[in-house]
Order: sequence, then structure tokens, then C-alpha cells
Amino acid sequence: MRGDRIEDVTKNPFTRLALEGIGAIYELSKQQNYNSLLTRTVEGAKVSAYCSIHRSREDLVNRVKAARFICQWTGVCTASRCCGWDVLNAIWNSTHEMDAQLGTEYHKRLKRYAAMVQGKDLTCAGALTDPKGNRSLKPKHQPDKDVYLRVVDENSKGIVVRGAKSMIGGAIGSHEIIVQPGTGFVEAEKEHAVAFAVPMNAEGLIQVVDAQSGGERKLEEGFDKGNVNFGSSESLVVFDDVFVPKERVFMNGEYEFAVDVVAKFVLLHRMVLGGCLAGCGDVLTGAGALLAEYNGLSRQLSDRLTEMTYLSESLYSQALGAANEGQPTSSGAWFPDPLLANVTKISVTRLPYEIQKIAEDIGGGMVSCMPSELDLKNPKVGPLVEKYYRGLQGVTAEKRLRVARLVESMIAGPGRLGALCMHGGGSPAAAQMTVRQLADLERKKEMARRLAGIPTAS
Repeated sequence: MRGDRIEDVTKNPFTRLALEGIGAIYELSKQQNYNSLLTRTVEGAKVSAYCSIHRSREDLVNRVKAARFICQWTGVCTASRCCGWDVLNAIWNSTHEMDAQLGTEYHKRLKRYAAMVQGKDLTCAGALTDPKGNRSLKPKHQPDKDVYLRVVDENSKGIVVRGAKSMIGGAIGSHEIIVQPGTGFVEAEKEHAVAFAVPMNAEGLIQVVDAQSGGERKLEEGFDKGNVNFGSSESLVVFDDVFVPKERVFMNGEYEFAVDVVAKFVLLHRMVLGGCLAGCGDVLTGAGALLAEYNGLSRQLSDRLTEMTYLSESLYSQALGAANEGQPTSSGAWFPDPLLANVTKISVTRLPYEIQKIAEDIGGGMVSCMPSELDLKNPKVGPLVEKYYRGLQGVTAEKRLRVARLVESMIAGPGRLGALCMHGGGSPAAAQMTVRQLADLERKKEMARRLAGIPTAS
């Protein structure tokens, strides 16, 4: 990270914050108040929900509720446990289909792997996105084949993979990484149609932790980082000829099934983003309410806080709608309604930016222009900062600065939500294309013709 090897991710301040975000899920799962939301019962044993397969409509609904709750608690995207959860469910369905149609044993392997993950309560990063190289070219035409992860060797004991997966959330805090195809392939590209799982300390696996806007603040003490308790991280995960034992291979060349596993993942992820961004929106709404209060403007700004609440609840209700309209597959796994999941994704690319804009509006210019905590603590200028940044009577400069930093970090700094909104679960264009495909305009035109008294078109 930042050009240097990280010797211990628990001691590096940046990665430590990300670990605390993931660790919060473990801690909260132990608490009776949240146990029913964050755990499931599998074959008589209680396991983390984040290692489970969705078996009912209620499971999908709880998936959304858990996402909102964790983001309310941490204010960040904990990423790895969520993405790994969605990948596990997507591959669960695809391996079942492959075994049924091709006579493979992928699903049997995955069931054993899932049982191991559940028994040890492991955090698994989910990995889809390939670097892709020249995006105007198909994988088979790329000058460097490695820009789409691929199988480069195989023997009776397993396979060897080479390539990378990019923007992998929470990878530094994960025990395992579960890899699936990131797009569809044709037969000439079947070397790229691969799914597997390996431990994060597998030989040949290298992580480069992504730089974040303002991320250097996370390396410092104090409140200038904004969120002083939790953080997030993303990594470029490189597979430099990594050996994968046969027991951990869940797809190997079955290119016809690559599209389905991608589709199942994005359905879950696009749905759940409505819960995630609603939770983060709740935090920003709370921060906006505090700034309004500290500035003595709670009454005057109540309409803006109401709008922020409306926007968060809109995201949440769309996600719940997608979950409630979900359906089971032959594998036993449930997936959300495709149309509503993609509608939720489109809203996620729009509404959170409105929440952020209102929070910045409430904070005024202070959100973009304020002294550092170091200035507040400086013996010479500190008293001046304290004097001129006090708010309502009894509100210290430190209180105002802390909340303003939290808002700043979530809209423009190291806790920025933009990437999660815009490209989490795929691009807005991909979601819009899916909505267009599922819109069923002919059926709707027939409704209009019937009510207008127009004969059915020949």
C-alpha cells in the first residue's frame, strides 16, 4: 500500500480501520439484540448469516435489513462479507445447474466448502471484476490474455490460475477469496470461465491496496479522518500462477454457465445496495441533524432533513420490494425479482448523491473549508479556532468540527460513498439495459389499448 509492503494489517492504521468494520459484524452477531438478524440455523447449527444460502423470502428480506443495520453501525461498506455472501449464493445455483446438466461434481464440492466456511465462521471476499485491458476488445482478442483471469495449467490435483481481480472490497480483512467469472464467454474463451476459492495467504497471491481520496488521513491519529471508528478498503488481487486444489474448483471451462453466475450475483448485489445506502444515508442524515442543531438551525432546516429521510427510505423500500418479490431456484437458493433489483440499482446511482448534497448544504461552507484538528490543538492558534468555530451555546468547536469532518469524509474523503453508488454491483448502464429488457412494453400497451377501447393489434 502506497508503495510499501504492509507487514501487519492489524497495526497499519488504514487497514486496521477496515478490519474494525468487518470485526463489528462478528461482535454484533454475538449480541442477543442482533443475533436473529445476523445468524441463521443450518442443519440444526447456528452459523453466521454471511456464510449462508438464502432459503426463503424472509432470508432475502433479512439480507437487506442486515445491510442497512451494519451500515448504520459502521458508516462504511464492509464489503468482503457481503460480496463473499453474494458470490457464494450465485455459485451455489450455478454449480447445481452444472451438476444436473453435465454430471459434474461442482455442487458437491461447494457444499463441502460452504460447510467448512460456516463451521469456522470465515470472512470470504467475493471477486468478479477483471482488469479487462482494452475494453473495446473481447477477451479472446486481448493482446494480454491475463487481463481476464484464466486457467493456465491443469493436472489431476487441480488447476493453476493467472490474472487479477480488481476493486475487491475488504480483501485485506478476509480469510478466503471466492472467485467467479465477471462476464460471459464464448467457447474460444473457456479458459476464463473459472470459479474457485483459495485462502488469502495462498502462494502467488498478491494484494495491492487501493488508494482512496484523502486516505492518508486514516494513517493519522485524531478525528480528521471523519469516521474515527471504522473504515473500508479495496484491493487489486493478483493471482501469479496460483495453484487451486481440485476440491476448491467450482467451474472450469463451462463457459455456457458464466453468464448465469454473473446474473445471479448482480441480482443480489443490486438489491442489497438499497439497504447499504439507506444505512449510510441514515448516518449522513444524523450528521446533518447534528450540524443543524449545533448551528442553531434545527427548525429552519427541518425540510431538508425530511427530504434526506425520504430518500433513504425510498432506497430501502425498493430493496425490500425486490426481496419480497424474490423466487426460489431449483438449487433451493432464493434470488430477488430481477426488474425490481435493477430498479433499486438505478436509484442507488442517483438518490445517495442527493442525500450527500443536502448534507453538504446543511453544513455550509464549513464542510469544505475548516481547520484541522492539529490547528485546534496548536497552543498558539488553538484558542482562536475554538473561539470562532463554537456553535450554539455549549457546543464546542471540536463537536462542530468532528461532525463536519464525518460529513466531508462520506461525501468527498476517505469514507466517500460514490464508488459504491455508481459501480457497486455493475454499471448504471447495465442496470438500465436490464430494466429495458424486462419492461414488457407490449403487455403494457395492451393494457392501454383495452382501457382506451382500441382493438388488439394484429
